[in-house]
Amino acid sequence: MPSQERKSAPEKTPEIHHRDRGERPGFSLGIPLLFSLLLLLPCLWQSRIQAIDLSSHAYNAWLVSLIAQNRAPGLWIARQSNNVLFDLMLDWLLPRFGAAAAQRIAVGISVLIFSWGAILLISRCRPRNWWFVLPSVAVLSYGFVFHLGFFNFYLGLGICFWYLACFFSGGWQRRLLITPLLALAWLAHPLPVVWAAGLAIYTAVAEHFRPQARFVLVVAAMLALLGVHFFLAAWYRCLWSINQAWDVTGANQLLLFDEKYKIPYMFLLAAWGLALWRWVRARPWRDVMGDLVFQRWLLAAGALAAIPSIIMFPQYALPFSFVSERLSLAAGVLFLALLAEVQLKHHEKALLVLSALMFFSFVFRDGQKLNRIENRIGAVVAQLPSHSRVIGFLRIPSQSRPQLLHAVDRACIGRCFSYASYEPSSRQFRVRAAEGNPIVMADYDDVASVETGDYVVQAGDLPAFLVYLCGSDQQQVCSHELHQGDVIGTIAKAQ
Repeated sequence: MPSQERKSAPEKTPEIHHRDRGERPGFSLGIPLLFSLLLLLPCLWQSRIQAIDLSSHAYNAWLVSLIAQNRAPGLWIARQSNNVLFDLMLDWLLPRFGAAAAQRIAVGISVLIFSWGAILLISRCRPRNWWFVLPSVAVLSYGFVFHLGFFNFYLGLGICFWYLACFFSGGWQRRLLITPLLALAWLAHPLPVVWAAGLAIYTAVAEHFRPQARFVLVVAAMLALLGVHFFLAAWYRCLWSINQAWDVTGANQLLLFDEKYKIPYMFLLAAWGLALWRWVRARPWRDVMGDLVFQRWLLAAGALAAIPSIIMFPQYALPFSFVSERLSLAAGVLFLALLAEVQLKHHEKALLVLSALMFFSFVFRDGQKLNRIENRIGAVVAQLPSHSRVIGFLRIPSQSRPQLLHAVDRACIGRCFSYASYEPSSRQFRVRAAEGNPIVMADYDDVASVETGDYVVQAGDLPAFLVYLCGSDQQQVCSHELHQGDVIGTIAKAQ
C-alpha cells in the first residue's frame, strides 16, 4: 500500500510553479537584452511613432522652447506637480536631438520602464514563466493606452510597477527606501500613484491576517471602492457604465483601429482563459479567495468597475477621460501576475505567440497608412506661409478613433502654429495661453468645436488656414485659406 501511494502522488501535482518550491527556470542576461531590443522595435520601424497625443506633446515641447526664448507672446509655463514628467523629458531632449529623435528616445524610455516594471512585478509576485509573460507584456505595452499617447500616465504606471514589485517582496526598510518612487510617479500622473498606494496599504494590512480571514478585508475594500464611486458621482459630473467590468483582464488594450484587432484579442483571451481555468482547478476555492495575488487583482478589477470612466474636475476645462481604459492596463498586469505560475501547454503558447504576431503586424500596417497620410500633411503645411495659424480637421471616417487628431501639431513644429492645439486651453498641462494670443485658442470650447467640425471662424482668428482630408478615399490632404464665417466641417465636406 505505501508503494502504491508513492506512485500515485505525481499524478496529483498541478502544472503550476508553487511559491513554496522556489522553482525558477534558468534565465540569462541575453533574454532581457533581446526582449528590450524587440520591445523598442515598434518605436523605430516607422518614420514616426503613431500615438494620438504624442504629436501634441512634441508640439508643446517646441512651444516651451519658444516661450524660453520670449518668442511666444501670450503663452506661459504654469507650475504644476503632476502630469509633467514625460513633457519634461521632451523639453530637455527636443533642443538637443531634434523633434523626431526626441520623441523616439522619450517613448522608448517610457516603454522600457513600463514593460520591465510590469515584468518585475509579475515575477516578484510569482516564479518566472517567460513563455507566458513576455508576449503578454509586449502587447499590453503597445496597446490602447500607448496608442492614445497618454505617456504621462503610461510612464507613471510603469514607475508604480517598480515600486509595487519592491514593496511586495521587501520588508519595512526596503518599503521606506522605495517611497521616493511614488513622488517620481506623481510627477508623471496622480492616478497610478493613488492606485499603487491603495494596493500597498491593502497588502501591508492583509499580511497580518491569515489567508482564510482575508475575505472580510476584501469585502471591506470593495465597499470602500463603492463609496468612492458614489462620492465622485455626488461631487462631480461623471460618466460610468457597467460595461467597464468587461475589461478586468486588460485584454481590451488590443482593440485599436478597427474590427480586425478582435482576432488577436480573442486569441489572447483564449490563452489567458485556459490558464485561469487550470489555475483555479489546481486549488480549493478557499485557497483561491485567500491568495493575496488574486485579491490584488480582484481589487484592481473592482476599481476598474467602480470608478467612472469620465470625470469632470472643475479646475480643468477638459474632462478627465478614459479612466477605465487606463485602469484596465493596470488590472491586466496584475492579472498576468496571477497566472504567471501556470505552465502553458503547447497550444496555449501557440495562441499567445500568434496573438502577438498578428497584433504587431496589424499595428505595423496601420502605422504605415497613417504615416503616408502624415507625409502628405507635412508636405501641405510646408507650402503654407511661415508661422501661419493652421487648423487641422483630420478625421478618417472608417476609423472609430481619430488617430490623426493632432497630426497638424507635429507637422507644425518649427514651421507654423497649430491654432487648435488642445493642451494650453485644457489647463491640464504646463503650457497655458492668454485670451487673444496670436498662437493658440485659449478657450477649450472652441477647440472642441474644431474637433467636431462645428467651429465658425471669427475675425480674430485670421489669417488662418485649414488642413483637412480630401479625395474620394479621404486619404489625400488639402488646405484652404479661411475667412470669417466659415464652418470648419462644412468646408472639409464640400471638397
